Amino acid sequence: MTPVLEKGALRTEPETGALEGNKQGTVAKSKSKYILVRMKSAAETGYCFNVRRLRLQEKLVLYKYDPIAKQRVLFTEKRKIRSL
Repeated sequence: MTPVLEKGALRTEPETGALEGNKQGTVAKSKSKYILVRMKSAAETGYCFNVRRLRLQEKLVLYKYDPIAKQRVLFTEKRKIRSL
């Protein structure tokens, strides 16, 4: 116990040890439902766009228009950008 002086009154607080759990009042953060991922063109034009998808969903593969190749091509998920 560590003594703490508050407005003239002596109060003791428990010391925080390595084995002690969460402090009172704190809640564990939950994982977000969605993630932001980068979709890259399979035509190797370098064209990319970002899309939001569910975290538990499988990796995305989309068939969309690539303005550099000027045709519809396959887009595959390359990397996770951040959680939403």
